[in-house]
Amino acid sequence: MCPLLRSELTKALTLPSILVTALAALVVPPALAFVTGLSFRPADSRWDDFPVESHGFEVAGFGQPLIILLAALVIGTEFADHQLRTSVTAVPDRRRLLVAKLAVVTGAAALIGAVATSAAVLLKHAALGEHGLPVSEFTTAMAGNLLGVVVNYVLMAHIAAGLTILARSVIAPLVVLVPMVLGLTIGLVPAIPALKYSPDLAGVQLLTGYPGMGLLEPLPGGLVMAAWAAAISLIAAIAWGRRDVSG
Repeated sequence: MCPLLRSELTKALTLPSILVTALAALVVPPALAFVTGLSFRPADSRWDDFPVESHGFEVAGFGQPLIILLAALVIGTEFADHQLRTSVTAVPDRRRLLVAKLAVVTGAAALIGAVATSAAVLLKHAALGEHGLPVSEFTTAMAGNLLGVVVNYVLMAHIAAGLTILARSVIAPLVVLVPMVLGLTIGLVPAIPALKYSPDLAGVQLLTGYPGMGLLEPLPGGLVMAAWAAAISLIAAIAWGRRDVSG
């Protein structure tokens, strides 16, 4: 299994589109956090109920579209360039090939979530100056929130990967998921409360708090999001094992 993992990782690391997307996912949230920290005005009433421990986590959502794109590229590039048949010929056990690809997706999403969010929190509090927290005063709740971001990114990556397999297209998960994570569904929750169980909103409070929106709390929301990821991944795995490998 290790040689197969190395092979899939090498494929990912040699594709410019994947490298650029990963770099953007690492840079965009910290950059946004730093800019918002510099523009922070304590007298602004918008910040009255915003806990100081949450600063830096509010930009994690901007990394989601890039995680979706990254997962779609890792899984779907071989559909687009018709190289999947070659990969299946080299590795006849499709299950092992899929596990290796998903391992790359999982590792990339977890690493980006941990690094980008940690950098965002550090830069935001540094930019806040006296209104932020020194590293020595960071709390265990902040560590838990960081873990929540990592879990959310990994689950969203698996949902995107599953949709990529089902559609055999890099574009499909972008069309379906990116508008959702950019706010299409959250604005409709007051009118359609059932949307809080959608895959994007179920675990959104793993990223940061959205008080007063009627969303699921982090733990039950994470479980619902995990159920979506597991269901989509299972269906995708069945399709991966049975369908023709041509794009």
